[in-house]
Amino acid sequence: MVRRLPSMQILQAFTTTARYGSMTRAADALYVTHGAISRHIRSLEDQLGCELFQRAGRQVELTPAGRQLADGLESALRAVEASLTDAAERRKRDRSSLNVNVSPELAGAWLVPRLSQLRAALPELDLSIATTTDDPDFERADLDVGLRYAAAPFTGYQCAKLLDDEIVVVCSPEFAQRHSGMRIDDVARLPRLRHARFRWSQWGAAAGVELDEPEDGIVFDNRALMAEAAASGLGLALTRALLVRDALAAGRLVRPLAACFPASVNCYIVWRGDNPKQELIRRFARWLRNAALPPGAPLSSDRGVFPDQA
Repeated sequence: MVRRLPSMQILQAFTTTARYGSMTRAADALYVTHGAISRHIRSLEDQLGCELFQRAGRQVELTPAGRQLADGLESALRAVEASLTDAAERRKRDRSSLNVNVSPELAGAWLVPRLSQLRAALPELDLSIATTTDDPDFERADLDVGLRYAAAPFTGYQCAKLLDDEIVVVCSPEFAQRHSGMRIDDVARLPRLRHARFRWSQWGAAAGVELDEPEDGIVFDNRALMAEAAASGLGLALTRALLVRDALAAGRLVRPLAACFPASVNCYIVWRGDNPKQELIRRFARWLRNAALPPGAPLSSDRGVFPDQA
């Protein structure tokens, strides 16, 4: 008899792996490492005293015991989800709520640190935040607003640009001190972090120099993580100014060189025009846009920003 229930992380690792038939895909879906999934499943097998999967290369197949457990857990989790949904719906009836979908890097580096300001500005707003790198599915009834880096227009939807961002070079104060007197011509010889989309050649063109891409070094697909790597002293990083604003203000990062270039794709606030929460969405969008302004900048006018304004 199992006297202690496994943690939710362990159960999620098992059910997601059972659903996809792959620990790698389960890790991607849960935003954890393959090793974490493997450890959770091994812990569950040790606790139950039986094998739950048969390994075949990168794929896994449920054993009979695993299939029985997966079926039972799916039913139980659906019941839990239904109960939680009912409780959430009862709460929503009493308060104004918005379900927001936002990219993980924007949520962690910029939105979450400002939630206390949001609560002070809109105390009646009950916000639910979901992070994903996928495009938001506005056909879902439980999604109100998406914050996405994309090229407008969004056909069939309403949108407001968060701000015109720029791509800047940052590094840790210690790195800047080690390379005191850094000039634009020095960049090609210094450690540079790489990103799948931001090209050092673009920054070089803006700075007036020819600059090739680094041939080695770490490659990131998340700009916030790359900024954290720069803050730890690993080298120079190209990133969005908005994502490093707080780190620059706190002195964890510095801009050793002033050269920058406009972002080719900016962040937009997107929502359905037939959403009955239009007024609340617009108030939230107005707060987001003003919160994204550089310190000291005057509050922006709404005229011409929202679709039905001239």
